[in-house]
Amino acid sequence: MDAWSNIEKPRWDFEIMEIDRFEETFGELPKDIMKNRELITRVEVCHFKCKEHINWIISSILNMLKFKEPKKIGRYHVSKGETVWKNDKTGRSKLGMKYIRGIRKWLRKKSSEKIPIRKTKEFDDNISNWLGKKNPDKIRLLKLLLARMLWDWELYKKLQKKGEFEELEKQICRIDICHYAFPANLDLLLKSIGEMKPANDFEGCGSFNDEIKEEAINKIKYINKYLIKWSKEKRVPTQTRLYKIWLFHSLKKTLIEQLHLYNTKLN
Repeated sequence: MDAWSNIEKPRWDFEIMEIDRFEETFGELPKDIMKNRELITRVEVCHFKCKEHINWIISSILNMLKFKEPKKIGRYHVSKGETVWKNDKTGRSKLGMKYIRGIRKWLRKKSSEKIPIRKTKEFDDNISNWLGKKNPDKIRLLKLLLARMLWDWELYKKLQKKGEFEELEKQICRIDICHYAFPANLDLLLKSIGEMKPANDFEGCGSFNDEIKEEAINKIKYINKYLIKWSKEKRVPTQTRLYKIWLFHSLKKTLIEQLHLYNTKLN
């Protein structure tokens, strides 16, 4: 996994080049340090647990402890199987599977495995009413949506067509059950697919609201206090301190890029 894969990284970005050069001075990194860096790579400001994730990372860096196993993030996503929702305490996977079942029902697609969720006629009827009458483009867009929700990237690429419905395809690309606006944004998208036109005011992957922005700015300011304090110390920094400085710069840069905070006062 590319350490900067969760941001749009221009090759000429001076700050990223400096952070990467700083990393190179360490040589081989300890496993826990690498896992803390991977947690930063997995941060997404559009995630419904974004604030919690950032707090985990800051605590992990300050205490040099691993508060969360990176690979466990997303293990109950609907893409991991049709029964993983049973272990998901947030209820999002279960709700996601209800939508998937409702869309499949509209498509008259029978899953090879039964989804063991109690049927809700009103829920399925809402989806059917939003989608309206079938046509080839609408069917393709719904299949594209299912592929996106289930992370079936091979099928997703095959179903992409662009052209007249390119904007709708872009919105489908930005849907996921882990988004802070789910399920309202999925309801809006299904209605828009039914009308065969892009949704207005759509919030999808990569977006953020004022609450998330304010919280992230406060965390960046919190990080800056440590970085400024450490930069003023006259003693030679320990290896552990150097790891903390590098990780904090990595997290700070990630948040600035995801939130586009280029002209915001952060001290």
